[in-house]
Amino acid sequence: MSLSVTYSSMRREVMRLYWVIWRQRLWKMHIAIFVAALTLLSLAMFGGWPAGVAQLATVFLLGLAPILLLALYPVLVFKPHTRILTVDDKGIATTIGKRSQVLAWEDIADVKNCGDSLIIQRRNLNAFIVPVRAFETNEARSSFETFVRSRMRANGR
Repeated sequence: MSLSVTYSSMRREVMRLYWVIWRQRLWKMHIAIFVAALTLLSLAMFGGWPAGVAQLATVFLLGLAPILLLALYPVLVFKPHTRILTVDDKGIATTIGKRSQVLAWEDIADVKNCGDSLIIQRRNLNAFIVPVRAFETNEARSSFETFVRSRMRANGR
């Protein structure tokens, strides 16, 4: 058995997913990157911690740059093209234009129903954002989600 959906993502859906993942665990990585950036910038620019408010503000603002770049990355690599997502017993096949990829169920970390989207999160923190509009009916969406969850359980997830 296989199920397929065809849809296009929107930037706001990608940013909403980023926020969900950020609240889960990315905030920890961002803090670590920020502290590392502050330390390295302070040492490189001043040979130690900043002495004045202006120096501290400069280091602080420059330290935010990597965090802002990380937040912008999903928007910059966003693919608005039509995607075909097919799930079957072996895994998930995805096609956007001429690019295609097949993922085994072992590569899938989680499935979340976020109201207006079904999020199928990969282990590498990338995710498929399947909007409600991709399904003709609520029953079709429910069947798709149930199938994905059953395949994940069958593979020890």
